[in-house]
Amino acid sequence: MSYRKVKPILRKILLGYTDGLTVNDLIRKTGIDDRQIRRTLEAMDDVYIDRWYLAEYQKPAQAVYCVVNIPDDCPRPQKAHNEKRTYNRRIS
Repeated sequence: MSYRKVKPILRKILLGYTDGLTVNDLIRKTGIDDRQIRRTLEAMDDVYIDRWYLAEYQKPAQAVYCVVNIPDDCPRPQKAHNEKRTYNRRIS
């Protein structure tokens, strides 16, 4: 699967779990390869590591990923038509 197809799938799943999910959780829920999930998570701007889960039996720590809703950019204010530019006038 390509990055463009995996990205919305992961975002939708992570939005449903506010507590976050590990890569292993995402593999179980989607069936997507772990390398593809890791690459996609690294490339997504709205995903962050919330905390680390320390596993038992000398397994490596697992990152718990969460997603943030990124708001749209603030619209640029409209310039008033009757606004005068006093800073461009020369004082003689």
